Amino acid sequence: MTTVSDRCRAALDAAQASTLNIWRWLDADGALQSAAESDARLARSAGRALEGQLVAVKANIAVAGWPHDGGLRTRRSQRAAVDSIVVRRLREAGAVLLGLTQMDEAALGAAGSSIDGPIQHPMREGWSVGGSSGGSAAALAAGHCDAALGTDTIGSIRIPAALCGISGLKPTPGLVSLEGVLPLDSRFDHVGPMSRSAAALWPLLCCLRGLPATPLADPEGILAGRRVGVLEGLESLGCAGTVLEAYAESIAKLRDAGAVLRSIDVQQFDLSRVRRAVFSLCERTLALEHAAQRAADPEGYSVSMHAMLDYGAGLCEADCQRFEQRVAAFRESWTACVADLDACVTPSAPVTSFPHALPPPTNIADLTVIATAAGWPAVSVPCALTAGALPVGLQILAPPGQDARVCALGIRLAAGSSAA
Repeated sequence: MTTVSDRCRAALDAAQASTLNIWRWLDADGALQSAAESDARLARSAGRALEGQLVAVKANIAVAGWPHDGGLRTRRSQRAAVDSIVVRRLREAGAVLLGLTQMDEAALGAAGSSIDGPIQHPMREGWSVGGSSGGSAAALAAGHCDAALGTDTIGSIRIPAALCGISGLKPTPGLVSLEGVLPLDSRFDHVGPMSRSAAALWPLLCCLRGLPATPLADPEGILAGRRVGVLEGLESLGCAGTVLEAYAESIAKLRDAGAVLRSIDVQQFDLSRVRRAVFSLCERTLALEHAAQRAADPEGYSVSMHAMLDYGAGLCEADCQRFEQRVAAFRESWTACVADLDACVTPSAPVTSFPHALPPPTNIADLTVIATAAGWPAVSVPCALTAGALPVGLQILAPPGQDARVCALGIRLAAGSSAA
């Protein structure tokens, strides 16, 4: 019989042998000790909710005694004094923490490139996993862990989940504690679970909230009679043909399952301007947060990070008010447009993975920003998993507080789902 310790050793061996730049830091001794403790509890039938699950943690989430740099060179010498609340809850549930995953610098960006270099796609070396939770998504796609923690501000869980063919959840704002997480912009920041299986997201979310995992509504029948919004006009966002084809297949799946579909013209929202507004507000917040440290240690920041922080520092109060108003106007128009719907589905990203040799697509967060700006929970699940082809993600959104609904719909709509 394979034990937790056996699985942990195999995972650590694979992680240590990997050349994909997935891991920032591994805690081999701590993980093996936790695995042995899990085996002991399982032997006496005292297993807990996540007993023996191997978990990766994004490098901006505090784990006591571990590095806590948030992808920033200027913080490389810093260690976390105490566990973040989400990490403490994972430990209490019996999870085995393997180590920290690489991430985009300060969680600001979706290139999937850390200060140690690009994070390589497990399916196609030289190609991006997206960001900023790219290391966590890659660790799952490479089979190094069972689950991972990421953070999502404008799409930093959902974009790498889509590009890597795994599942990830951005919860309702405020649902999961941010205590012990290095902030980007607390108005938009979220901690969320990532997994190879859409079915694992709900119990992971319950754990992060410190709650028992209650049963979900039956995914098999959840779409019957459900009012679901689907987007038209996606060509205006520059969606790739493969993304549009996979999305059309998901819409057909919705229709076959009995969902009542309503088309929403995406062009009415000018999502690229909404994304730019949220990103600009994040640049401003981060510029203020790092002003003193950047003056003291300018070499601790990359050239690209300096450029973003310079932009943020140059914004005046009137600029920020204009961006805030743009986000608020979108939230109001989106809420009014979808008021009669139970959920909406969109592609998670307009593109699939792209070569690291090219700049990241500027439109990559134009669809994930919907849930960020509207304050909706959203899950990304694979909607196209073809051997040899790059994955495509499907984003499922529902009104605030309906996290269980998006998780159940994710199980139903994920490619290869047993509920399908």
